[in-house]
Amino acid sequence: MEKSKTKLEIYEGDPFGSACCGPGPRITSLEAAEKLRQMLTERNRTVEKLSKEFHNVIQIEREIISQKRHDYPDYVRKTMVEDKPLPYIFINGEAVSIGKFPTYEEFVTLLKPFVQKP
Repeated sequence: MEKSKTKLEIYEGDPFGSACCGPGPRITSLEAAEKLRQMLTERNRTVEKLSKEFHNVIQIEREIISQKRHDYPDYVRKTMVEDKPLPYIFINGEAVSIGKFPTYEEFVTLLKPFVQKP
């Protein structure tokens, strides 16, 4: 019988401030746009590396939080109602990081109690 995978959930804020046609009001210069691009690229690389390294033992779900949605799991809605800063990182429904996107190494440390790397 195959052991079930550990569920890693990443809930992030909208990097474009919910603007429909561009980077939104938070991007006020080319430098700010470049900083945002670098942050998004680094986060994507981190998630891709986790997916590759732990593909046999973790399932990653990554979503942008929307105030228009109400079908998040109870633990996510509770964190939203408490007005905690994004991003929210949960492992098997347990909050492991709030308000900071972990580095790859920090994710590995957070995952250690839940999984054994293959």
